[in-house]
Amino acid sequence: MEQTFTVGSLKPATQSSARSVPSVQLKPNAPLAAPTAVLQIEQQGKTFTVQRTPGVSLLDAALGQGVLLDHKCKKGTCGRCMVTVLAGAHLLAPKTRHEREKTSAPSKRLACQAQMK
Repeated sequence: MEQTFTVGSLKPATQSSARSVPSVQLKPNAPLAAPTAVLQIEQQGKTFTVQRTPGVSLLDAALGQGVLLDHKCKKGTCGRCMVTVLAGAHLLAPKTRHEREKTSAPSKRLACQAQMK
């Protein structure tokens, strides 16, 4: 036998106070959807979005995702892969020695040297 309860009470409802309340199905331990971690960068006046790929350089992640960043040496010496990080800087490891030698601006990074965490 199904019992009906009044809203805000655990007392069984009488015929005059009974209302239909929609039931809610909860899934135990349902994982929450994690926000996508992306970096927004700019190079030579063009803006790009790169998905976070832990353990690789920003340049390798971008190239692997079809984002064609200008680059040359991949060693941090030429500076051609310099980008401005517009969003998601917290996803990158601290600047390398090569990056510190090329620029002191916090938002400027060498894509070949900037490692994703």
